[in-house]
Amino acid sequence: METTDDTKHFDDLDFRNPALGTPELIAKLSTWELLEHVLSLDVEATRILYLWGPPGTGKTYCAFHFGRVENGFYAVTLTDETSAAELRGHFIFRGGDAVWHNGPFVRAMLEGKRLVINEIGNANADVLALLFPILESLETAEITLPTGKTIRPAPGFHVVATDNRPPDQLPEALDDRFGVHVRVSEPHPNAIARLHPQLREVALASAGLDDERRVSPRGWLSLQSLIPVFGLEAGCQLAFGPDRGPLVFEAIVMARHAKPQKKPKRR
Repeated sequence: METTDDTKHFDDLDFRNPALGTPELIAKLSTWELLEHVLSLDVEATRILYLWGPPGTGKTYCAFHFGRVENGFYAVTLTDETSAAELRGHFIFRGGDAVWHNGPFVRAMLEGKRLVINEIGNANADVLALLFPILESLETAEITLPTGKTIRPAPGFHVVATDNRPPDQLPEALDDRFGVHVRVSEPHPNAIARLHPQLREVALASAGLDDERRVSPRGWLSLQSLIPVFGLEAGCQLAFGPDRGPLVFEAIVMARHAKPQKKPKRR
């Protein structure tokens, strides 16, 4: 059987000495340590990545700060009303002439920068039609503008997409284009470190709860800023609403009472 260019060097791959170590060592990495490694790699598989998980865990923070961002990046957040023209570019009238203005997708491709696409699951048919050719392999990725100019990605161009939904809830043709999928379920340590120690303990304990009961780091930080002004009970209601607020307040009170109290030293 004749080998292709993709397979003729297969025997040269070293499966015994991966760069990050054995599967056992990799399994010991935290999500954030793993993401730092993955987002720093400049290989075809890590050119198109999908980060997913509960709201407020730091997916966008990661996309903005980890890995190959030394040259800057472009970021967009999709809604179901976002049009392809906003992302690709459009004509603007200047001095009576129609002048083409590149959108963030095209600018990222031309400049070889990271493109961060938040809430990618909101992409409508118009945006998906633009995304599919951009998310192809480096050799085939290209789009043709209404000006007739064909745009191909410059070296360094890569995409980090984020969303709350798991990959199997994305359109199959979209999910198939991601070379790496990472579930971000644990809050970023920097966000937790900003919390008061008493809130920090409750926040860490709540991180493992189901989606309906979990409170995001963003929610805890909002509560922390409200407590000095409104107190704990009213702050919970303002931060989480009249239905959920009392439940969060009760959980915090119970956690504080459950914590062993230090006995005073005898003199």
